[in-house]
Amino acid sequence: MSEYRVKWDIDIYADTPREAAEKALEIQRDSSSTATVFRVFDEDGSITLADLAETEMTEPNYAKEQAKAQYESICGMVAALEVDYDRLDELRTNAQAAEANPDDPEDYPPLDADDQAEYEALQAAAGDCENQDAARDRIQEDPLSVQVRSGWHSPCNDRMDERQAPEEFEILLCTGGPAVRIMGELDECGQPYRAWLEYQDWGTPWIRYFGADQDALLTYCREFYFGG
Repeated sequence: MSEYRVKWDIDIYADTPREAAEKALEIQRDSSSTATVFRVFDEDGSITLADLAETEMTEPNYAKEQAKAQYESICGMVAALEVDYDRLDELRTNAQAAEANPDDPEDYPPLDADDQAEYEALQAAAGDCENQDAARDRIQEDPLSVQVRSGWHSPCNDRMDERQAPEEFEILLCTGGPAVRIMGELDECGQPYRAWLEYQDWGTPWIRYFGADQDALLTYCREFYFGG
C-alpha cells in the first residue's frame, strides 16, 4: 500500500477566513457539488488530477452542459463588445481597397501578415455585430429576466429609497429543465462586483458552475441596470 497526499482547492469569496472555511466545508458536504477535482501526490512527487464526478456519473449531465453552452455564448458576446470597431473598419477598408485594385498594389497594398491576422481575429470576435452598440444590444436582449433584491423588486422601481437599495442580482438565462442563471452581488453604486453561474435540472437544487471566468461574467453583467 502506498501513501498519498490529497489536496482539494477552491476559490471562495467571504468576509472572514472562518466564513470562507465554512463555505468550503458546505460545498464539500454537498452531494450534488461539482467541485470534485482532487490533486493526488504520490511518494515520488508525481501529481494526478482525479475528478470523482467523472467516475460516478452514469448519465450525461444536461444541466451542466447547458451551463457550459450559456457561458460560451456569454464569452462570445463579451468578445464582440470588446472589439476595437474603429480598427476593424480601418482594416476592412484597406482589405477591400486592395481586393478591388489588384493591379495597383503600390497605392492599394494588401494587408501584411500581422494586419491580416488581426483583421481575421477582429472579424471572428465581432461576428454579426457592426459596432459596439450592436454588441451591447445583443447582451441586453439575451436574458429572460433581470432581478435584484434586498427584497426582490423591479430594478426600475421609482419608489426605491436608500433602505431598499439592491445588494444582490439574478440574471435568468434560460428556464425549465435545465435552467441557468447568473447570481451576483452589487456594490454601493449598484454595480456588480462579484458574479457566478448556476444551473438546475427538474427537481434538483441550484448548483454552481465552476468553469466560468469571473471577469467575463462581470463584463456581461455590467451592461444591465440594477437600480443603484
